[in-house]
Amino acid sequence: MLDLVAIEQIKQLKSRYFRFLDTADIDGLKTVFTEDAGIHYRSPSYEFKKNGWTELADFFLECFTKTKFGIHTGHHPEISVDGDQAKGVWYLHDKFVNLDEGITFEGSAIYQDRYVREHGEWKISFSEYDRLFEEITKRNADMIVTSKPVNKKIVITD
Repeated sequence: MLDLVAIEQIKQLKSRYFRFLDTADIDGLKTVFTEDAGIHYRSPSYEFKKNGWTELADFFLECFTKTKFGIHTGHHPEISVDGDQAKGVWYLHDKFVNLDEGITFEGSAIYQDRYVREHGEWKISFSEYDRLFEEITKRNADMIVTSKPVNKKIVITD
């Protein structure tokens, strides 16, 4: 039987992950990962592999700044739950602006995540993706950024 409550909780967990990522909310990101979590992101132009919250925090702080930021959306979740463990597959569409290097990445990937329930809350224990599509565009003087998502605290009200 499907655990629809757990599946919905995991969907909300991943949604928070994307929001915290795009707003560079490191404190928020810490709430979605286990202390010993790992990531492995693979692309034709990069590969990042980090283990443990300290490495993840350093990585996110380096990648998301006032001059490096993006939008990440996850679609079409496929989630299976087995007690206090779960697996998820997500389709990613993202765009990442790097003003320091004058480039914009846009693409898609397939995330494969593992989750654990700790003290009644779902957390990401491992997250990886493989790029399906990636396009890197050189930015020009006509491309203007009028708003940046970094460090914008989002308060959820009742």
